[in-house]
Amino acid sequence: MFDFFRRLIRQAIQKSHRDEAAGFTIIEVIAALAILSLALAVLFGTMSDGFYHQGRARILAEATSLAQSVLARAGTEFPLQPGEKKGKEDNGLRWTLSIAPYGSPMDRKNWPVEAYEIVAEVFENERSGEPVLALTTLRLGAEASNR
Repeated sequence: MFDFFRRLIRQAIQKSHRDEAAGFTIIEVIAALAILSLALAVLFGTMSDGFYHQGRARILAEATSLAQSVLARAGTEFPLQPGEKKGKEDNGLRWTLSIAPYGSPMDRKNWPVEAYEIVAEVFENERSGEPVLALTTLRLGAEASNR
């Protein structure tokens, strides 16, 4: 029985000597942490860019839908008369619809109907001076009466 305990103690001592030789030095640990921190910095930068572009894509999709909707309302809800209409949606996007005669006065005089250039601009917020999106189309109106 004493032999059993002796062997057990001898094995424990030999194992503790092996564990001391198998560890990492402080330089190896610092190098591993430096590599890990560089990898994480690149990963977080990539993720941040992805989140930013995902948000911009969502805003652009909403702005495109809104601009198409506003253009479709021109000539029905908004009469085809030169001028500007403005509005704001529940999601915070603002829009401007500009209607202007198309072509030179000489051209318009020769055309059998009125032509209008319609521009729908969508802005992200109150401070933004540049539109997120601008769509332009031409519409034909009623017959020209002043000929």
